Amino acid sequence: MKCIFDKSIFTISAIICLALNCGNSNAHGITERYKTYDIGSCTDRGRVNPENEDTCGIFTIGGDIVFVVCDGVGGSAAGSTASRTAFAAVREYLEREGLGSGLTEINQNLAAAFAFADRKVRETAVTDSLLKGMATTCLVAVVQDDTLYYSHAGDCRLYVGDLSRLEQITEDDSYINMLLADGEITKKEAKRHPLRRAIINAVGSKSNELYVNSCTEGIPIRDDRYYLMCSDGLYEELSAKRTKRIIQRNMDQDSNSISKELVRAANVAGGHDNISVIFIRCVNHVMSSGSR
Repeated sequence: MKCIFDKSIFTISAIICLALNCGNSNAHGITERYKTYDIGSCTDRGRVNPENEDTCGIFTIGGDIVFVVCDGVGGSAAGSTASRTAFAAVREYLEREGLGSGLTEINQNLAAAFAFADRKVRETAVTDSLLKGMATTCLVAVVQDDTLYYSHAGDCRLYVGDLSRLEQITEDDSYINMLLADGEITKKEAKRHPLRRAIINAVGSKSNELYVNSCTEGIPIRDDRYYLMCSDGLYEELSAKRTKRIIQRNMDQDSNSISKELVRAANVAGGHDNISVIFIRCVNHVMSSGSR
């Protein structure tokens, strides 16, 4: 189970607008075509957890597309409530205030949306004792004028890939990353560390003040690249090498099929956590199954 590490204690409109949170059901996915993009989304509770605490969704603001992946913390009802609350708050704020144009304005508005979500999650947590301590990671990406911008808090990840590589763009806000940065453990030790799932930054956390990681430059959308957003339920089960191999093996499929296949593979590998995937690419890629 994911937990929040308290640093103060230790020194060391052609797209369907939706939120996917499956509860006890099996994996769900979509493929939507918006202008030049083929977008797939899939989320699943995995093979161990009784409830899906992830929420992922896609919506539009004017001509821009917004993608959100949240991974709730707090266990079952609390975690799923936190992730759904954060997603709804981010969407509410951006639909009301807009995204702006270009890097500076988008970063500012995403940071404000995160702050709004942080307040909403905290306010919701005090309404029910069962929700005490809930929080959520959050990754938001925006495609505007064929450029991708992003902000995040926690350990949901954004990757950019092509035929030769799969590059992790975001850095996890995790206790393990803090130890690695300080040189206290090795990468090999990190894989088996008992606190490898602990995060140090989350929306709604009472343990630590929210810090929003904003991108320093936009990422151009290219025909020969794909863009992957996911919760830790994917990358904890599948290495980057294996993830890339699965994607490459299914590149003739639509993005929904690729998203489903990644979730299926993570479940086969263990499925110890909820798994959420959003897969984005240009429609110039060859597609077959389920394409429109």
